[in-house]
Amino acid sequence: MSVHRLSLVLLYSFTVLVSVYLSWAGWEYYALARPARPHHELHEEWKPSGLIGQGAGIVGSALMMILLLYSLRKRWSRMHNWGNIRYWLNYHIWMGVTGPALVIFHTTFKFGGIVAVSFWSMIAVAVSGILGRYIYVQIPRSLTGDELSAGQLRELEEELQLRIKQEVKGNEQLFEVIEEFFLGEVRAAEQGGLWSWLKRDLGEPFRDGVLRSKLRGLGVSGLHISTLMKLARKRARLGRRIQFLGTARKLLHHWHIFHKPFAIIMIVIMVVHIGVAIALGYTWIF
Repeated sequence: MSVHRLSLVLLYSFTVLVSVYLSWAGWEYYALARPARPHHELHEEWKPSGLIGQGAGIVGSALMMILLLYSLRKRWSRMHNWGNIRYWLNYHIWMGVTGPALVIFHTTFKFGGIVAVSFWSMIAVAVSGILGRYIYVQIPRSLTGDELSAGQLRELEEELQLRIKQEVKGNEQLFEVIEEFFLGEVRAAEQGGLWSWLKRDLGEPFRDGVLRSKLRGLGVSGLHISTLMKLARKRARLGRRIQFLGTARKLLHHWHIFHKPFAIIMIVIMVVHIGVAIALGYTWIF
């Protein structure tokens, strides 16, 4: 496991553990109606201006401000060499998930007025961000994160086909089974839109299982099956994404139009909310 992947596992584990702890420890308080909360023993620390409640809000808001660096990294030429853009995107998404989760605990699940507008904008940004990440990965890219051309994609697909031919070592029946699997994936990808892509990706393990059973039926050994499955799966995914390419680009363009306004609304109202809280003394920091 690479350092990058390990760091993401640790970060998401942190998000889950903190969310579970806050939910478990504050359950009794969160379940109370607003008028009853001041009488609960957890109120002073868990209320939105308390040590824990406001602490969650501060960390969550900070993460949502830091994640804006990703946009700067994409647009400012001086930052183009500051690490792999795909790594930046992965950390951007983690902050986009963890920040809103912590802000929800800061609200103690009670919100209204203009803050509610910011809250629902935040939810829209988080959900659309996850969807945007899915669309983004449908467009094949180089190791540096640059989008590959149609010609480069065809070359990669042909290279994978050649490697499969080398692995089957002249066994035409074995090659035909793998080729049929690939063509089935490509034909299916030609139909439908985003929803059909999601269904195909969710059903991938089942289709892989069918191919694996066919390879076993042809007498392929365990280790050889793993190699062939890896190549066949990689080629099938690439074939699907070549078919998705034009639609994915259009969807990503429209996604930006939807995602950005909600992000701006969220940030503006959040900054105003923080300023008002500090001005009125609803904080233990100052």
